This record gives sequence, C-alpha cells and structure tokens, in this order.
Amino acid sequence: MSISVTVNDSTNTATITIVGSFDFSLFNEFRDAYINLDKTHNHYIIDMSMVEYLDSAALGMLLSMRNTIESESSITLAGANDFIKNILMISRFDKRFGIQ
Repeated sequence: MSISVTVNDSTNTATITIVGSFDFSLFNEFRDAYINLDKTHNHYIIDMSMVEYLDSAALGMLLSMRNTIESESSITLAGANDFIKNILMISRFDKRFGIQ
C-alpha cells in the first residue's frame, strides 16, 4: 500500500496514485498527499488503476478531499477496475467527481 504524488505545473494538475488497498490505513498519507502540495491545482486525478480493494473509509476520504480543496478545482477518479467503478457509481460519486 502506498501513495505517490506527481505534479504537472504546465497543466496545473496533481495526480495522486494509490497502490494496493485503499482503506483507513491510508488516511493520513492520503490527506497529506493533497494538503501538503505547494499550491492549489485546477485539476486533481486520483489514479486508481492499481487499487485492489476499496472500503467505506476510502469513500469518506474522497469526500473529505472534495470538501477540502477549492470548489473550482475538479477531481477525476481514473482507472478503477469494474468492481470499484460499480461501487463508485452506486454511491453516486459520479455527481461529485469525474469518473474515467
């Protein structure tokens, strides 16, 4: 389980990549990934292509991120497998996030 952050200043985008299980054990690391950036970005991408498991704590962490960053900034949840994408859609996350 790990989180990495990549920033592209030319597109003003921050990509947060999550590997393994996305659950409560990543609470502090996930929050630090977007709180500790040098500036606010226009677009955030949560790369979920390597997420194997997601629980309700992870859903709460995503909502907390949405409520913390500027409302003008967009968040895209990208690369989730079909099972995780289905959880996101059932939870109506498509109303608050872009889902790819």
